[in-house]
Amino acid sequence: MSPGSEALQGHIFTDRKVFDETYVPSTLPVRDREADMLIMRYVPRFLQGPGSTDVTLIYGTIGKVGIGKTTLARFVTGKLQELLGKHGVMLRPVYINVYGAPSLHQILNGIVNGLNINVPVRGTAAIEVLKAITDTLYYRDSYALVVLDEFQSLLMSNRVSDEDLYMLLRVYEEIPPKDGVNRLGFLLVSQDFRVLSYMRERIPQVESQIGFKLNLKPYTAEELYAILEQRATLGLRETAWSESLLRMIAEYYGYSDKGASSGDGSARRALLALRMAAELAEAEGAYAIAETHVRRALSNDAISNVPLEYIRSLGLHQLLILLAITMLVQSKGGWLSTGEVKSEYEELARAYGEEPRRHTQFYEYVRELANSGLLETKVSSAGLKGRTTLIRLGADVPADAMREVLESVIMDRTGGPKLRGAHT
Repeated sequence: MSPGSEALQGHIFTDRKVFDETYVPSTLPVRDREADMLIMRYVPRFLQGPGSTDVTLIYGTIGKVGIGKTTLARFVTGKLQELLGKHGVMLRPVYINVYGAPSLHQILNGIVNGLNINVPVRGTAAIEVLKAITDTLYYRDSYALVVLDEFQSLLMSNRVSDEDLYMLLRVYEEIPPKDGVNRLGFLLVSQDFRVLSYMRERIPQVESQIGFKLNLKPYTAEELYAILEQRATLGLRETAWSESLLRMIAEYYGYSDKGASSGDGSARRALLALRMAAELAEAEGAYAIAETHVRRALSNDAISNVPLEYIRSLGLHQLLILLAITMLVQSKGGWLSTGEVKSEYEELARAYGEEPRRHTQFYEYVRELANSGLLETKVSSAGLKGRTTLIRLGADVPADAMREVLESVIMDRTGGPKLRGAHT
């Protein structure tokens, strides 16, 4: 590294581009099995020369975005180009997001540009453009694999007729190849499984002959952690991040169909949160991302994630428990043991002239606060002292804003601490 280059890079980032939405890593830490399935399906077909229009579909669970569909498609087409090239087979991947190209001519224009074919699309009949594409692939002795992302938006658009969709995806029925080899394949990427019913409605002949359908589920917390760890290793200084903070983000966005997590399983949102936390740390001139940066990144609006009306409805001892947790989060961060929270709460209660609640009532208050979403709890792994409940503020609740609100509400309720030197 040249003198002064570290100062230009800052203390946090080494490579910002690995957090870009379009970045495709050289290895997939989670979707590797699905990638291998697609690659193993495609390689022999291209080596042998596909004999009919080949359509593959990648789709997700309903309403789930950012679960790796686009990254998987881009990764697979890139790897196929590399692998087939070693066998002397020329494959050109073409990526088109049809949400921004909602007409057949716009799609054809994307294919023509992606393949560097010199044919005017504007003013030329679609069938003639398709013929120019297939003829060029034949004369070049090459193949094209076209990724049509957000494919469901094309099916929901009235700008593309059923006949045009059929002609595009079953091109070799309309334009028989000169050598009987289909050189134009399609990899469709759709938001969720409703695309199948849309296709059944509009182009049933294509839907019934999709060669391969791959359903991706949302990412779990462990899967998101693997993705975050890979990107942090590639794009952040080794001393700028910690496992605990990556896990905090992963647990917030991680999906569980058993109700253990309320996250949406979106890697896109998790990576954006990590990047935002890193940007906040860098802007402050910090040498490492802190929990406060993560909380601010997870919170779209600091005050909106502190429900004022709910807090005002709480009893004094619930407020004091929340304040104790908030103060501990600010001073040390991470998961807190029940013992240290209880000790801090008891000290605060006495400072305000209150008798601390007994063990059972304390636990009941913690449980109620966890049910409200303000707190998160989990059971620790068994150790020398057995299992204990760990506690922290909800990941998207900023501790500084929470403490400000709590101290204001408690002050209104009590008039302030009764003991000299109370640390609120």
